[in-house]
Amino acid sequence: MQQPYNTINAFFDCYGLSNARSILSKMIKTADSERSWKASSPSHLLYFSEKMKELMKVAFSIIRFHDYRNEVVLEKEDNDPLWSLTEYQHYCSGHVRYTPWHFFPRYLSRKEFLDPYKALERFTQYQNFTKWKHTFKELLHHALSPASINEFNDSTGVLLIYIHLHKLIEATHLIAIRSDVEQPKPNHLKWKNKNQVENKPTKQTSNQ
Repeated sequence: MQQPYNTINAFFDCYGLSNARSILSKMIKTADSERSWKASSPSHLLYFSEKMKELMKVAFSIIRFHDYRNEVVLEKEDNDPLWSLTEYQHYCSGHVRYTPWHFFPRYLSRKEFLDPYKALERFTQYQNFTKWKHTFKELLHHALSPASINEFNDSTGVLLIYIHLHKLIEATHLIAIRSDVEQPKPNHLKWKNKNQVENKPTKQTSNQ
């Protein structure tokens, strides 16, 4: 497997955060229903499944070898108004069709937003890698068939699995955004505060 941070970057080169969350949500909801996958070609879902397993493996590798990067963790005081979230460089990527709302973490706690490694730690503590692979295989099987998964063989609820997998995607996305990389990232600080008025020169017309 590639170096863990390269694997994370490769995942988000294939899938934007919003797209990855959408595919994962549809996959789990389909698996938990009596419907089969219709959102796209089954081959697309199979490929997404393989990429997700790579992401899971990366999470375990980072935690096992304590391969943390200092720039990923934000050190903020408790009274800092962080949740105004105007520091777009900490969580937004450079996709031109999206706004900061598309990158806003839905499933991470404040502590996990500040330190995404905490989310990976909880992900790896919830189940070992072998069980996570089995879990995702079950989800894939039921998403591609009309049979509902209801609950896993060990009685694990689908909702907890849903939340942990979304945390994995959101945490690794923050790691990708904040990590130092060899190639410069595109400038994604293109959004402005609506209360700020940008001064633009006006054209002067001469009287004929």
